[in-house]
Amino acid sequence: MTEKLINQPGPNFKDCTNMASVNGHAEPYMNGHANGVAEEKTRVILWTVPRSISTAFERCMGGLDNVELIHEPYVTAYYFGPEKRYHHAPFMPTDEGYSYSDVKKKLEADFEDRDVVFCKDMAYALDDKFEMLPKGYKHTFLIRDPVKAHASMHKLCTKPWLLNYSLIDLVMPQGYAFKQLWDLYEHVTEVLKEDTVVIDADDLLCYPEQVIRRYCTATGLQFNNGMLEWKSNVDITQNWSSSLKLLNYVGVYESAMKSNSFFKHTPCAKRKKDTDVSSLPEDVQKAIEISQPFYDKLYRVRIIPEDLETEV
Repeated sequence: MTEKLINQPGPNFKDCTNMASVNGHAEPYMNGHANGVAEEKTRVILWTVPRSISTAFERCMGGLDNVELIHEPYVTAYYFGPEKRYHHAPFMPTDEGYSYSDVKKKLEADFEDRDVVFCKDMAYALDDKFEMLPKGYKHTFLIRDPVKAHASMHKLCTKPWLLNYSLIDLVMPQGYAFKQLWDLYEHVTEVLKEDTVVIDADDLLCYPEQVIRRYCTATGLQFNNGMLEWKSNVDITQNWSSSLKLLNYVGVYESAMKSNSFFKHTPCAKRKKDTDVSSLPEDVQKAIEISQPFYDKLYRVRIIPEDLETEV
């Protein structure tokens, strides 16, 4: 049976990784049976930045048949693990089962009763530990206009429990997540020599079916209409593989949990920026300025919705 990641210490997880490497390419996982028959299993990981509608995309991926959803294990290691990289909030609890090596091992487990494994995480939480990338996964990337992403983060930081935190100094990493996303993209494409998939949040909101269909085709996932709508369910995370410390402590997923689809924006093609950047605090403006070039480079290699192909 598949072992859940919820609050389980690393040593309790089976080391079920039977991955072989041939010419630098990961071979399919073995199913652990005596006959050694290779088991085909689709594994996809989505790397993204905060406030990018990524949890709603996770809800969408929950529509896949027989899927294991894994929610932000590297984020857990970054904020809560024994090697935590975030030290601005010493009162945050530690989750001993989420060292970086534990996370890698968990992601490489057999999941023998699942056909698909889908993980969503933040690139900055990897903390440049590229050697801790799990084997056997198709790496994909979700981006969002930095104005929208950082303005949303600023709005989040006005919540009472975050009033004493600065976007620059405490909440966001140096590089504001977009640099780390680009660095990981370069590593996957230039060092690992692997193909990737990049999707944009605006495209996803405006043309959900077109983007999701193309994402599935590019990753080997089987699209179905159940991925376009889902039930509003604030308790859905109980079915996800994740740290309860992360889900209970962070508390920033409410809107995604209450959603039931991607909200179609009209008019889509204009992509208006409703936020007046000059009205934002200086630290947020700086974050946008630094993030923009990295977003632009990723935007140029994104999957393009069919309806926008004539505009390119």
